Amino acid sequence: MRSSSPSTSFQTLTGGRTAPSGAEEANPYRNKLFLVIDSVPEMQRALAMTLASFGAERVEYAGRASDALAKLGHYDFDVVLCDYDLGKGYDGLYLFEEARARNLIKQSCVFMVVTGERRAQRVISAAELAPDDYLLKPFTGEELRVRLERALRRREAFRVVDDAIMRFEYMEAIAGCERETAARSEFSLDFMRLKGSLCLKIGDWERARTLYMSVLQLKPVTWAKLGLGKALTGLKQYDEARLLFEEVLRDNDRVMEAYDWLAKIALANHDGEAAQGVLATATRLSPVVVRRQKQLSEVALANGDLEAAETACTATLELARYSWHRDPALYATLARVQIARGDKAGASRTLGSLRRDYKYDKAGEWMADVVDSQLQRAQGNQRRAEQLIAQAGDSLPKLEGEVGNDALLEYVRTCYQQGRNEAADEVVKKLVRNHHDDEALLGRLGGMFDEVGRAEAGRELIASNVENVVGLNNAAVRAAHGGHFDEAIALFARAHADLPDNLQVMLNMCNAIMAQLVRQGWHESHARNAHALLQKVRSLAPDNGKFQKLLQGWNALMAQQGRREWVV
Repeated sequence: MRSSSPSTSFQTLTGGRTAPSGAEEANPYRNKLFLVIDSVPEMQRALAMTLASFGAERVEYAGRASDALAKLGHYDFDVVLCDYDLGKGYDGLYLFEEARARNLIKQSCVFMVVTGERRAQRVISAAELAPDDYLLKPFTGEELRVRLERALRRREAFRVVDDAIMRFEYMEAIAGCERETAARSEFSLDFMRLKGSLCLKIGDWERARTLYMSVLQLKPVTWAKLGLGKALTGLKQYDEARLLFEEVLRDNDRVMEAYDWLAKIALANHDGEAAQGVLATATRLSPVVVRRQKQLSEVALANGDLEAAETACTATLELARYSWHRDPALYATLARVQIARGDKAGASRTLGSLRRDYKYDKAGEWMADVVDSQLQRAQGNQRRAEQLIAQAGDSLPKLEGEVGNDALLEYVRTCYQQGRNEAADEVVKKLVRNHHDDEALLGRLGGMFDEVGRAEAGRELIASNVENVVGLNNAAVRAAHGGHFDEAIALFARAHADLPDNLQVMLNMCNAIMAQLVRQGWHESHARNAHALLQKVRSLAPDNGKFQKLLQGWNALMAQQGRREWVV
């Protein structure tokens, strides 16, 4: 639960002042919670004094991007003032995008960037989800006040969708955007922009394409070109999408999202070299984005460019080490690349860092054993390598839910390299059956099988397990379509017991339960199961488009039946 009350440090900074009763109307800033983000303490104080002159009384501070993200996750801010240059390569736009991606700021929160660089204007204004405004230094208090008032008035309009978005109810938020657009409100274009981003988030590509095309007929804005390119990519219309992203970059080569999506298109077209080139350019321009560095490392590794892969792996690890992106699998990837380059000393140092950074963390220690096994094998200590990977295999069942897919892939690769094929096959089966429709993961598994010399056997293993899940799922769907809901629900329940993380099975089971509740009346235990499954899917994949539609339908059904306590 996030707090709207400031921290204890805030009381000292504001001197504990209180405004007279009834002052809220005369002082619109009194009850607003501000966050000032600047790496220079003197600038923090200067901005705080300026805000205090307007009547602001509740101000929090952060000097680093990591501190800012922590505070955004804890407090419910109304206004964020962020310096563009946050030091060590981080900038205010990166912070804004991270906060939006992690759902840390509500739609009605004003986010303004303060910058002394004129070139930053072009970067900020072109982003698909841009901050509300930017101020060029030096600026007067009056300039800030005018900009704030304008931004607050604009953001106030978005309160109608705040709750829905913070609860991950994106379909309801999209409906709210459509109502505001239909009413031809002052901020109709802003609501169209938000609706487009939400459609992209849940993978409703057709709806997003229609919206962005209608915006571009009104005004050729960069964010709409970006959005249309993303929608076309989702629809696999790669050539048209590529032309749009290239056009965006011709106009402004600092629109970093365009590089990311050009790389996606290149990978979809199986052009790894082009993808690596695009990502390398993007990381030179903006080197502090973990996701981009990680993708560059993966693409370079797949291309056999070990030098570039090691550089990107190192950058990824350093950026992620003290952030929410931290993951023991990042150490494992770097160590594997170092071993492949013959740098056993470097791999040993990476292993030491992993053991030190994840001391007393069971999943981290497990990953270290896998890496150590790879290193021992490279050093010719086959017996010790086998002991370590066997130890990791014995520990794995006790770490259910704690080991991510990247770490499991490292384990599987190590098992195959050391002849532990049965142990590896079992993990692959589980991965495929729980993620049978995840093309990216299946593609990575295929690449791993090529790497360990098991291409044909790997393809057969993947295909047979995908077919098995599809067969189970289809049998249950047929039963539901035939009106045999108890049979369908029982089949889905058995499938779910076997595949506890398969999203499609969970969602189809919820769909069957909803159909039964509508056709045959209330069933307490089935409703309880559906409620629990929807909560689980929301924690695993809140952006899933099918989940969003089911969530909207479920909540409407519960309200219709007067059972609001079952609303998810």
